[in-house]
Amino acid sequence: MRSVTSQPVAEDGALECPATLADERGTTVPEKPQGVDGNARLLPDREPETLVVCRYPVLDVMTGSLKAPFALESRNVVAANQRQTVVDLLTWAPRGTTEGRACTAMAGNESVHLVGATYGDAIVWVAAKADANSCSGATNGDFESRAPVGGTLERLYGDDPGPVTPPAEQPTCVGWSTGRLGDDQTLVPEGSPTVTVCRLAASGSWQETPLDEDRSAQVVTELRQLPIRPTLGMCEGADPGADDAFRLVLSYPRGPSVHVGVTPSCRPPVLGGGVESAEVGELVELVEQWSPPIPAPDPDAPVSSDGSGSPGSTVGSAGSDGSGVPAAPTGTGTGTGTEGSVDPVAPRSQPQSEPDARVTTVP
Repeated sequence: MRSVTSQPVAEDGALECPATLADERGTTVPEKPQGVDGNARLLPDREPETLVVCRYPVLDVMTGSLKAPFALESRNVVAANQRQTVVDLLTWAPRGTTEGRACTAMAGNESVHLVGATYGDAIVWVAAKADANSCSGATNGDFESRAPVGGTLERLYGDDPGPVTPPAEQPTCVGWSTGRLGDDQTLVPEGSPTVTVCRLAASGSWQETPLDEDRSAQVVTELRQLPIRPTLGMCEGADPGADDAFRLVLSYPRGPSVHVGVTPSCRPPVLGGGVESAEVGELVELVEQWSPPIPAPDPDAPVSSDGSGSPGSTVGSAGSDGSGVPAAPTGTGTGTGTEGSVDPVAPRSQPQSEPDARVTTVP
């Protein structure tokens, strides 16, 4: 641990924001962590004495690219009753590289946020970039996270701030998890999470099957027994006719959930936030005891002139081939995948990619 040195403090008692920022990528902090093990997580798991958020616009799509040094636009001292939101966001952020990666290319303004926290015996700065594609991570100078936490900071302290729904209040199967601390080492980070099985009906609606404590523990045990390796967040070769893909949402008493995508016919079949497994073990058989597969739409079922199915038939809106194979989400994910990659848990009502399209799978 580095010793705590004197850093500029404003009259309100919180750290002073640097007047300008030179790094548009959001990978440089004013000082590396002091008085704490900065390589353990972005922020310590305790409430800071003061917390400040400094915002620097680095790209304006209306007026063109901004140039370094980037001027400080706003400084927000976070009130005591709001600190936990920011602390939880950064404390539980998963480890991962902040290096540029293949991603979507939607245009939008970009800003870098510097979060400065003081603890009396420690000082930590975190840099996080907010971009329209949620492709940028965060760093405190020692610990790097792949989680796009800058987007949440922008929603809280950007030009048009608004409330952010805590993870515990969000629908279980809807959306994506940004990951959880420890998911780069295991499919199930430390703790005893409860498990919800998510499957998609032909209509695109979620079927959620919450498991009790005992069944959750069985699923967690099976996941922890699977051999793992680092993941690129994609799989290939999924069977278009298979209907046995599902998502497991692992919920913890504190911090974000973990999502694990399971597609038995895909390679690899099990995808976590930072690791994957080339084996499924007895996971599928175990889960199907309590959440059986939902049959995919029948591509040969009669279809009326308006495109709807005849009575008693089910027709999917997944794509031109009518296979009902889930499509990858647009505007999210980690980049272009490999040939034939399929998202195992995206709504079937989304447009289906062409057979030779490159699609990314993200749990």
